[in-house]
Amino acid sequence: MKNHTIGRRAVVAAALATPFLGRGARAAEAASLISHRYPALEYYADKLKTANPDMPVEPRLMQATEAIQLQRLALSGSSSQLDLVWANSLSMASFAKSGWLEPLDDLWAKHKDEFKLGDINPGSIAGCSFGGHIYGMPITTNTTLYAYRSDVFEDKKLKPATTWADYIENAKALNAPPRRYGVTLALKGEMIPNELHAVMNTVGGGWFDKDWRPTFNSPRGIEAIETYKKLAAYCVPGFTSAHNDEHTINLGQDIAAQGQQWATRCASMDNPDKSRVVGKIAWTTMPAGGKQATISDMYTISRFSGKNKEKLFIALATALNEANQRGGAALATPSRSAVLTDPELVKKFRWYPAVAQCLAVGMSMPQLPEFSEASELIGKRMAQAIVGQMPTKEALDTAATEVVAMLTQRGYYK
Repeated sequence: MKNHTIGRRAVVAAALATPFLGRGARAAEAASLISHRYPALEYYADKLKTANPDMPVEPRLMQATEAIQLQRLALSGSSSQLDLVWANSLSMASFAKSGWLEPLDDLWAKHKDEFKLGDINPGSIAGCSFGGHIYGMPITTNTTLYAYRSDVFEDKKLKPATTWADYIENAKALNAPPRRYGVTLALKGEMIPNELHAVMNTVGGGWFDKDWRPTFNSPRGIEAIETYKKLAAYCVPGFTSAHNDEHTINLGQDIAAQGQQWATRCASMDNPDKSRVVGKIAWTTMPAGGKQATISDMYTISRFSGKNKEKLFIALATALNEANQRGGAALATPSRSAVLTDPELVKKFRWYPAVAQCLAVGMSMPQLPEFSEASELIGKRMAQAIVGQMPTKEALDTAATEVVAMLTQRGYYK
């Protein structure tokens, strides 16, 4: 065991030291950041480098799977060489459950006024919280919206649905294949819980109870899946193989008249190089009060960091200040209300008001650290029910049995 521990430490030390070689004395004082990379994260990682002069940051950016693998290796070994950790809502829950992250509640309260943290959207904060504690500073928050063709709705004298029954009736009224379908759905892989989150939280009673016992197979859960089964009758064909790209194409190429859309995809609707419906898509909250999916990217602080935790927090809060969020507004949905509601930015990004409304009523995915694994089991059975391969109750009961067996092995239900 001792040799194994030494070996683990050596691997972590080598992995974390590699990007910092040759940077001189400053590197020895700098905090380390391991992060996923895409344009928004690259932007904020650059801002983080010099956000706090008392705590410079040296980021290392890579693909998400590589970042999470290296983070797990370092954190599970209690390495003090990893200071700042990028996470999303699901990986954060897993890391926090393991006791690897520093709770930020006290620092958040202490610096709330100084950094105007009260301006950060509550939905974004919820996505960075686990077990009643805040663990992350939200970099970006993505949410789904109800997207619809405003011109077609006006021609048909229809209104955006406020109930799921209305949503189905709109889909029926708008369905005119092959010219245009009434709705677009995306039920491929990990898209299933994203797509079904709103209906499971409104028609249904949610995914789990407080003890992580399944509730998705309750009578309300069955009704929720039956609702989507009715909706699928008016959907673009092939929806069980559709992901975000297909969703975007279906709305942007005038193939579907309504559907859910991630906020990060709204800009493409007004891009003439990608869209045939420029200026014709409008957005609002999902029916029955929203409660649709929201997912946050965040920076967290390793519990094992040897650096001053308050200085690290100040670096994070400074990097996510209002000025930087304005500068990164074109890259991702800002988490600050002042940026989302800024009149000049709203003119440029006309979907911002709807995003703000959706963030106010959105819900994070279940903060079960094993939810990614559970959702694979659940999603498979829900898709089988929606396409008629299994009766809905049988499919959901089967999924519940499979999930309970998996969670029992992980030590739940003691």
